[in-house]
Amino acid sequence: MSEYYEKQTEVVKVRIDKYNKLCEEGRDPYKENKYDFDAYCKDINEKFEEYEEKTVKIAGRIMSKRGQGKVSFYDLLDSSDRIQLFIKKDKVGEEEYSLIKSYDIGDIVGVDGEVFKTQRGQISIRVESVKLLSKAIQVLPEKFHGLKDPDLRYRQRYVDLIMNPEVKEVFLTRSKIMKSLRNFMDNRGFIEVETPVLGTIAGGANARPFITHHNTLDIEMYMRIATELPLKRLIVGGFDKVYEIGRQFRNEGMDATHNPEFTTMESYESYANFEDVMKMIEEMYEHIAMEILGTTEITYGEDEVSLKAPFERKRMVDLVTEYTGVDFDNITDIEKAREEAGKLNVEIDESYGIGKIIEEVFSECCEDKLKGPIFVTHHPTEISPLSKKCVR
Repeated sequence: MSEYYEKQTEVVKVRIDKYNKLCEEGRDPYKENKYDFDAYCKDINEKFEEYEEKTVKIAGRIMSKRGQGKVSFYDLLDSSDRIQLFIKKDKVGEEEYSLIKSYDIGDIVGVDGEVFKTQRGQISIRVESVKLLSKAIQVLPEKFHGLKDPDLRYRQRYVDLIMNPEVKEVFLTRSKIMKSLRNFMDNRGFIEVETPVLGTIAGGANARPFITHHNTLDIEMYMRIATELPLKRLIVGGFDKVYEIGRQFRNEGMDATHNPEFTTMESYESYANFEDVMKMIEEMYEHIAMEILGTTEITYGEDEVSLKAPFERKRMVDLVTEYTGVDFDNITDIEKAREEAGKLNVEIDESYGIGKIIEEVFSECCEDKLKGPIFVTHHPTEISPLSKKCVR
């Protein structure tokens, strides 16, 4: 502890000193492992009439402190919402009031008190007692600027959730989406499965894998880059409909839309073709949107997007022609294909065939121009080695 103490900022040292003093007084908060609360801030705020003048027990994190003299106002944040604490020296006692005043922003407390409205109409808790449940040693970002740096927000999600409560809604919505997705697939007769994350080959996609070593077998193994191969083996084994929601790992570049590990949902169905799959997917999006949002009309960035089926369908080569004017449907000479890509300032590797060139041109010149849900069909066989060839 002494080495850790020496390395900390003055503010953190003050908090450590406060914690040590609490321990000396027999008030070590970390010894508490349970607190029985009976209300959430959101319920109190939304159903005030039901809670007015009733005593409740809530628990959460102190987010702000203000006031002086005999009255203080704290803001407490639990997993649902914020609420104001009204703390009066005459109500809690002088010794307890002094102790509460010593608590820091970030500390987690349990509060016992009566629900009421202040003269300004602010829903509050008239505090009767406060119990320190966890002492915050680290300092939260300053309130005005908050946690803004995107890189820091992604690396310290727990701080992001504390300082930017709206982010929590993203997590909650994602949870609802996954539940709705599972229900949709299950109701269509699909079986959810789990397939191996480690394998002796890296297949199912064109990506660089993470490599690890199995000590007992003394062999190199790969973290999966896709779930395709094991799911297809289950179809071979006799299942008609299977799907998996699972993590993939790709040892490649990182940016705002590419993470080394990410979640996919992949499904396979016997006796169906890509037309059936497209129909299922558009129905899935419509179903989830209606179930969670109550509408199929959403805002994505600055665009208004409709998730109502059916979605637009276009061949990749047709989109390339639409946005570049180059008709790769009528180009069979590789040199001609490279020449056209060069005119569009698309870098082409010498190993690329015409199919791969088409994909690169599409990626560079078309993809970011697409608006709303659209199925891009008829990918070149060169980049789709495990797909059935379309003869139409």
